[in-house]
Amino acid sequence: MIKIVTDTTCSLPKEILDEFNIPMVPQYVHFGEETYRGFYEISPAEFFAKLPGASELPKTSAPPPGDFYPIFDDILAEDPEATILCIHPSSEVSGTVRSARPAAASYPDADIRIIDTRSISVGLALIVYEAAKLARDGATVNRVMDRIKQMSEAMQILFVVDTLEYLAKGGRIGRASHLMGTLLDIKPILAFVDGQVTPHSKARTRKRSLVTMRDLVVEDVAEKITGGQSGFQLAVAHGVCPDEGQRMLDWLTEAINPTMTIFAEVGPAIGVHAGPGVIAVSWCPVD
Repeated sequence: MIKIVTDTTCSLPKEILDEFNIPMVPQYVHFGEETYRGFYEISPAEFFAKLPGASELPKTSAPPPGDFYPIFDDILAEDPEATILCIHPSSEVSGTVRSARPAAASYPDADIRIIDTRSISVGLALIVYEAAKLARDGATVNRVMDRIKQMSEAMQILFVVDTLEYLAKGGRIGRASHLMGTLLDIKPILAFVDGQVTPHSKARTRKRSLVTMRDLVVEDVAEKITGGQSGFQLAVAHGVCPDEGQRMLDWLTEAINPTMTIFAEVGPAIGVHAGPGVIAVSWCPVD
């Protein structure tokens, strides 16, 4: 048996998590002295409702190694020969992989593999979903690992934020730091490249930024299809702006005809850094 494990930076809807029985290790969100396990103790809607009243920006922390133990114990109790694939966000922006490794080392007789996808949120969602489908359909471990590697290298992620304020305060702004000088004047379109946030484009209005992001996705897909790629998978996530998120999904579904789509909410651990109003898009070639 191959068992997929991820964490709550992964923007997968509950129905997919339930369908494939994918355990999620919680990321932690700290409002001053109050600490919550993302999704489990504070939902995305509750988090974003609480955010404006916070006296200072909440902090996030990766799960400690001990949070992996109950998940590993349950899986290995069911099947001691199981291969566990822990699929997590880029170690450039999250300490999850660094926590997962010593946790896995505590089970020396088990086949537990820790995977740094160099991705996050919607990109991580596409990878986890694909791995879960392959595992369900009887693929070998090597086949699943090869596809994860392929997707990690090919994954494209763009996102629009209302302001860079949250990314800057949270220290996750990466190579987009030079945009801070025009923070109040732009609606930035950012990319997730080489495991971290990097600037891509900018627009003067939110509407224009969303249209530009849509066009960038369509242009990239058209270029790759011209080059011989047969199709794409698509994921869209939003931070308490479901109508805009749905509109983006509809636009792109009509334009690129993806082989599958994911639509989800951005979780608290991502919302701390991206802020309300974020729209994230990822797309990846089919196998």
